[in-house]
Amino acid sequence: MRKALLLLATLALTLAAPAGASPEQAAALKDMLSRRLAESAISRDRLHVERVPDVAVTAKAGIYHLRIPMLRLAANDGWMVEAPLVEGDATPRPDGSWQLKLRVPQGLTLYGGNGFRLGDIALGRQALNLAISGDGRSLLSADLDIGNVSFKPALGAGTGSLSALRLVLTPKAMKDGVWSGRVSLTLDALTLKDPMGIDRLAMQRLRLEGGADGLDMRRMGNLLASGDRTHLDRIARTADLSADIAGFRQVRDDGTRSALEMGKGKLTLSGLSSAKAALSLDWTHEGLNHTGNRLSPDLLPVRASINLTGTSLPKALLTGAKPADGWTPSLAAAGSAIKLSKLTLWNPNVTILGQGDFRFSPGNTSGVAGNAALSLRGVDKIITGINQSMGAKGAALSIGLYALQGLGRLESGPMGTTHQYTLAITPQGQVTLNGTDATSLFRGLVAVN
Repeated sequence: MRKALLLLATLALTLAAPAGASPEQAAALKDMLSRRLAESAISRDRLHVERVPDVAVTAKAGIYHLRIPMLRLAANDGWMVEAPLVEGDATPRPDGSWQLKLRVPQGLTLYGGNGFRLGDIALGRQALNLAISGDGRSLLSADLDIGNVSFKPALGAGTGSLSALRLVLTPKAMKDGVWSGRVSLTLDALTLKDPMGIDRLAMQRLRLEGGADGLDMRRMGNLLASGDRTHLDRIARTADLSADIAGFRQVRDDGTRSALEMGKGKLTLSGLSSAKAALSLDWTHEGLNHTGNRLSPDLLPVRASINLTGTSLPKALLTGAKPADGWTPSLAAAGSAIKLSKLTLWNPNVTILGQGDFRFSPGNTSGVAGNAALSLRGVDKIITGINQSMGAKGAALSIGLYALQGLGRLESGPMGTTHQYTLAITPQGQVTLNGTDATSLFRGLVAVN
């Protein structure tokens, strides 16, 4: 069902193509649509058209009626959503772009990765409005609004419902395929149940809002289609994204359960088109829960808050192309700096508070210099959690934390007894904890990590 929603969100975007003001231009529009669909069908991108349908375009009262039967969008793992009919109207705009109003009157059919039909998706409310460039390759603006969505399963499948989903794309500027503007996504009351009636995925509220300056629409489209991050550092000059989520619950196939009561945050990226980039991250959450064999409860931050900024960051961080010798030499060569203004990680047994300021430099063996203040509650529980989660692989880290515990300054306060640390790393690479030389311990912990 999650993949069905992703396929549904891309359904309207696949239809972007220009219209004309005559039967001849209507024929040209049909040809354009067919060629665009054929390009998708042979691309075998992460999301692609499964087959090229017959497209009909007719002139009607100054606008152009589009009709596409049996449109199928497929994922590479075999999941597919089929629209028995997609129809809409195209209206030319003075600047040569086109306004599209689309409809899916017969709903959608969902197929699983094994090719079996899972059921039908009914759209109780839909309003799909798009503005596209004259060549049909760039999306200029969008307002996609659906609601009262329900999933009627075939035999043996689960059920699902969605109160509302809206995607709004608002442009500020568009020139030569480079777009600047804002985008927002809102989702309310999503529920997916398995055949036994168990909630496999539920979300009370999701709000995403972001924007970009200098976004290359074609490269962005290639990223969404193929997932290739190679040219991610050349997609935009700046970008930001804010998130607000509430009431999230998930049960995986292995029985692992996850939940989040509330989460809010914002990520800002700048300097993406220059040699070095910058980022700012602000995030807070409450009510995080996770049950499974992979993570000890003592290591789970039920509540968390973080404020982080980074400057002079190498763009390789964006592409995910990790150097063979790790990230530290690349960060040092770029002169990267990280400022941690606030860190709070809390659960009933463990609390970690911290702040720090670090600069990466090739001048010492660790590659970083700076200082930090840390407060730890429940160090014993952290060590126990590492042993439970990592087993023998965490032995060296546990030993290092035992040594770290002995260097802490004990204080009593509202949280109980805590270990306080003042960390300093000199440009020459010497590390002190509360004034005591801890260079060897620090290097050992870094090596284990």
